[in-house]
Amino acid sequence: MKIDNSGISFRAGLTAQMKREISACDVKKITEEFTKSGVNADFKDNKAAAWCSLKCLEIIKYLNKEYHLNLGLPKGVYVEDFRELNINSKTSLGFLNLAPASLYKNSARITPEKSIFLNDFKEFNHAGGNAYWNRLDGIADENFDKRISATDFFLEPILHEFLHAVHEENLSQKLGGKKLVKAIQDTCKPEKLRKFRMKHELLLENICCYAAVNPFEAVACDMSKRAISNLDKETLLPQNNFIQESPYSKIPVLKSFFIKEDKLSHLLRRFWNGKFE
Repeated sequence: MKIDNSGISFRAGLTAQMKREISACDVKKITEEFTKSGVNADFKDNKAAAWCSLKCLEIIKYLNKEYHLNLGLPKGVYVEDFRELNINSKTSLGFLNLAPASLYKNSARITPEKSIFLNDFKEFNHAGGNAYWNRLDGIADENFDKRISATDFFLEPILHEFLHAVHEENLSQKLGGKKLVKAIQDTCKPEKLRKFRMKHELLLENICCYAAVNPFEAVACDMSKRAISNLDKETLLPQNNFIQESPYSKIPVLKSFFIKEDKLSHLLRRFWNGKFE
């Protein structure tokens, strides 16, 4: 399984038609679509966040239906002002809550695992909409230039979080809930992360620099690169099964003895299945 290590750049991002769809979208109806799929959602009337999240949901559901996969969905998608959350970064576009946690200031309620949070960036709001979300295409370009992401496609920052949920669902099935939480906490200890970067940074930076942060980012960065390179850029749906012949496909036990993977594929397969050491 040879991995294409080059970054992927697209000439076209948000088309005029897509921008019109975002402007005209009904956030309430999009929220109802998430509810039908068993995913809680509150987009705070942020049309761009709602529309992009819907496209990510459709990608995963399409893969599951067309190719008989069982890729997991997040438990919830929430648009919030990150200044009101108990998190370190108030400037990131989004994150997935890997383990149950108390994320809201002045509130004891626990946010479940596998919940996606997208930043409303209220400080950038103006009469015509949200200035930050309106330039999502440019933000994706900037992330690509800084090698934070492996592609410059506008859906990358949001799809990245959905693919974290896909990875976590697979880990949950492999390890079970309690063992998964322990593995996450143990893997994300500062000393463990320092050793992780020392050991794997050069290899994982073939995907992008952010892939070397931890095993979860490695998988999400690589999966989003594979997914986006496979999308029809007009319909925003997969053109074929990018999971097949990837580190995220299932290999029969007997066949596994005869398959030779390159080092990066082998490492990603281990991370995908919860083998972080």
